[in-house]
Amino acid sequence: MELKRKLCRIFFFCLLAAQQSGAEVTQDNTNPGSDTYFFYQDQSYPRDCKDIQDQCSTKNATGAQVIQPNGYDAPFWVFCSGDWTVIQRRSDSLIDFSRGWDEYRDGFGFINANHWLGNEKVAHLTNQKTYEFRIDIETESGLTGFISYGSFRIIDEFSDYSLVSVGRSNDTLESAVTWCRTNKIPGSCNRCIASCADPSGTVDCSNDCGDIQQTCICPPNYLMDGTNCIRQEDCGCYKEGHGVIADGVSYMAADCSERCSCSSGVLTCVSQSCAQDATCKEVNGVRDCTCNEGFEGDGLTCPSIRINRDCYDIMRYVSTESGEYSITPSGWTGGSFNVHCNMTIDGGGWTVIQRRVLLPSRQDFNQDWDAYKSGFGSYSRGFWIGNEQIHYLTNQGDYELRIDMVNDEHSAYYAKYDLFRINAESDKYKMSGLGSFTGTAGYNALSNHHDEYFSTPDRDYDDYSTYHIADNYDSGWWYGYYYYYYYYCDLNRMKFDDDVGYWYNLPGSDYVIYTEMKIRPRQTN
Repeated sequence: MELKRKLCRIFFFCLLAAQQSGAEVTQDNTNPGSDTYFFYQDQSYPRDCKDIQDQCSTKNATGAQVIQPNGYDAPFWVFCSGDWTVIQRRSDSLIDFSRGWDEYRDGFGFINANHWLGNEKVAHLTNQKTYEFRIDIETESGLTGFISYGSFRIIDEFSDYSLVSVGRSNDTLESAVTWCRTNKIPGSCNRCIASCADPSGTVDCSNDCGDIQQTCICPPNYLMDGTNCIRQEDCGCYKEGHGVIADGVSYMAADCSERCSCSSGVLTCVSQSCAQDATCKEVNGVRDCTCNEGFEGDGLTCPSIRINRDCYDIMRYVSTESGEYSITPSGWTGGSFNVHCNMTIDGGGWTVIQRRVLLPSRQDFNQDWDAYKSGFGSYSRGFWIGNEQIHYLTNQGDYELRIDMVNDEHSAYYAKYDLFRINAESDKYKMSGLGSFTGTAGYNALSNHHDEYFSTPDRDYDDYSTYHIADNYDSGWWYGYYYYYYYYCDLNRMKFDDDVGYWYNLPGSDYVIYTEMKIRPRQTN
């Protein structure tokens, strides 16, 4: 029979030689003088493709790999076909196999194409364990087949690389060769068979290999369709650019512009478009159009969900009663948080950011930077909402500020500014915006804190290099140069005057026993 290609491979057999034949034993490391059947026993590098296959994180080590059989002086490249080590490949006449002794000893050709591995390498390989030998054949007419032998071993160069062990059957070539029908090739039996209905081969695992290790399988890019192998492009549910879609499974295009599903071998594809307020992304392993935050729906339509950004939104859409509500400012990623809303004073809609009362159980405002950043206290005892929250609130639009105060003479005053804004922590929560002043508080004391950084007892960002105001007054506030001359206000200070706040030049006493700072979107009327 004229052969178009021969492919010779050796396979690492799982059992040790002593378990194959009573005449074959492994080396006795405890007795250096003991007789051994195999010449080479020391192991350092992977010894063959089976060793590499066992070490791989994937199930297929096919390709060029580096091995070093026991006793061989250096590692070398081989071509692995799964756990088979290829020692010869010949598919055309590009490589001349009419070579001399030295070249057959050392090897020739290209590992990824036609080659002879080399007798010296093969001798070292086959003298480590019992190896199975296999020849894959393809005729000029395209018929494929293989011959397997139970063992294969050659001796070293001193003995002219003699073939000393081959477990060949007594059958003739015609009966020994297993021929595969058109579109099938010889391969290892696999219980899970990839098919048009199950292209990944994870469901159809009914095939029982039994004692069969080699059989006829579909080549790459072919799938089973009944008892035949066909090109995957010919499967009923083949999708160009994606492959075959399994029966009962849906596929979504990368940009969510098309959804395809397979049912009983019939592919159905429907074009679609994500809603304007939706994003094409993968959620829990499923790719689809997903409504953005603040919207809900199936991704193709995403009606808006009202997100209350502040107490003014609460007053307009939820309730006109003062109390505690949940809000989420624009850009805030920490989830909604609770605030106290004042719905009675000056038209309502105010988000309270500070409240301080002179009670026996009052809140201590002598807090560090992190506490002022995230907030502390309660509405009944006094609180600071948090600089981070104030930053996000005042940077989602133009906000006005109102400060209500009662001094130690029990007289009430207020100060109102048509703009109030602070910067982010990276800019030390600087009071970057303060508008025009109106009210009954007399002197515009807060104006002297405009453009000042926020300071706390553990962070000194005031204008003085030798005097730490926040530490001296046990307070967190926007301190600056005018503080030294008392032309200022400090509604959080704790250290002096029986723990009361201060507002310079009130019509009555400057010492404040009650304060409430609150903000809302600037009113235009």
